[in-house]
Amino acid sequence: MRATTVLNKLLRLPGLWVRGLRFEHEMLIVGIKSRSRKPTCPRCGWRARGRFEIKTRQWRHVAIGGIRTVLEGPIRRLRCQRVVTEQVPWARHGSRFTRSFEGITAYLAQNLPKTKVVQLLGIAWETVGSIAGRMVQEQLSERRFDGLRRIGVDEISYRRHHKHLTVVVNHDTGHVVWVAEGKSSEVLRSFFEELGSERLAQIQVVSLDLSAAYQKAIREAVPGAEMVFDKFHIAQLAQRALDEVRREIQRNLSNDARKPLKKPRWALLKNPDRLTDKETEKLAGIQQHNEPLYRGLPAQREPTRQSGNPHAKHAEWELRSWLQWACRCRLKPFVRLSRTVRKHLDGILRASITGLTNARLEAMNSNIRILNHRARGFHHPQNLIAMVYLCCSRIQVATPRLG
Repeated sequence: MRATTVLNKLLRLPGLWVRGLRFEHEMLIVGIKSRSRKPTCPRCGWRARGRFEIKTRQWRHVAIGGIRTVLEGPIRRLRCQRVVTEQVPWARHGSRFTRSFEGITAYLAQNLPKTKVVQLLGIAWETVGSIAGRMVQEQLSERRFDGLRRIGVDEISYRRHHKHLTVVVNHDTGHVVWVAEGKSSEVLRSFFEELGSERLAQIQVVSLDLSAAYQKAIREAVPGAEMVFDKFHIAQLAQRALDEVRREIQRNLSNDARKPLKKPRWALLKNPDRLTDKETEKLAGIQQHNEPLYRGLPAQREPTRQSGNPHAKHAEWELRSWLQWACRCRLKPFVRLSRTVRKHLDGILRASITGLTNARLEAMNSNIRILNHRARGFHHPQNLIAMVYLCCSRIQVATPRLG
């Protein structure tokens, strides 16, 4: 059997013939030729009868037997609306790597840090991001918007100096459907514009935090959708209110009176059934020496506990009772909190009816932070967005067979 026949069977690449091979600088260079007689435009798919010019190009391929393998052959340029290089079936347009090589790179990028991918494949750092961008551009389709009924919206900081991304997740599938730079109402409005009127009419529930910008965009684009406010963000506000009470009280105490209240924060924030004996004693000291702080202790748990109550009517009654108490408690942080809760009361109570929270969004944000940390940060948000789509959406990269 001839060597060219063996290489044809080893490469298994569509649309080419192997014409020869040679070894150069510890590389296997395989001479190839396209099977197509007419060059194809990569933009419109038009097949030209003639050609503008012919050049020689090389494409990096998967190593054969541990030897770096490069395909080399003529590539034609044609004149369509403008002069462009023809589309070849074994590589993506504008890429110097074969589809098989890019598939392995994308698979490794989904599971390993970029540094390890660079070391394993012997490519540049920027090349990994470029390959991920091409994979996303080719495989990310509008079908991910089909069947959107319940979505979650949240922002994540990816860099210092207030650099944020807006992330939209499908609650029913758990996949990211849209990512963009920024966290304003205009950013989220661009997502709704991309959906179109038919898909917008299908959205029933949107879960989010208390962001006023996101609320504005949702009211304008999907006024018929129900907004559900995440109960964990309400819990965070309640904990901050209790912290403000504690700090204000400690600032006004003398050094001797401050000793029983030393380091009480975690004892105040923990659930009563998880307190240690030492923390229980700490709370007893707080009850004895500082009644206002102890009075605010159950108050910081009540909004979250009642918004998560599966019985909607009971939850509403309990939460309204808490609001009446908070308005009269004479603890300024809780008075402000009661105003916030009352303003968003319908969305908070809706969480007990729909059972939705932004927990899925927070889990997805953790995955995005891992991607950002593995790469030691990104200079440009588009590179991070490409990695988010590659690793957290419905893009499936075929598992390479290495044995």
